[in-house]
Amino acid sequence: MGPVTTNPWLIAVINMVIVFGVLIALGVLMSMIQVVDPTKNH
Repeated sequence: MGPVTTNPWLIAVINMVIVFGVLIALGVLMSMIQVVDPTKNH
């Protein structure tokens, strides 16, 4: 079974979508941690 696609632009777009998705997920995770941070001063 060969590769799904050999179009380098499509591969680049898919990789960028994955990278930005991970970055957005990390940003959301950091925001949630700030909201429930038990070490911050009240």
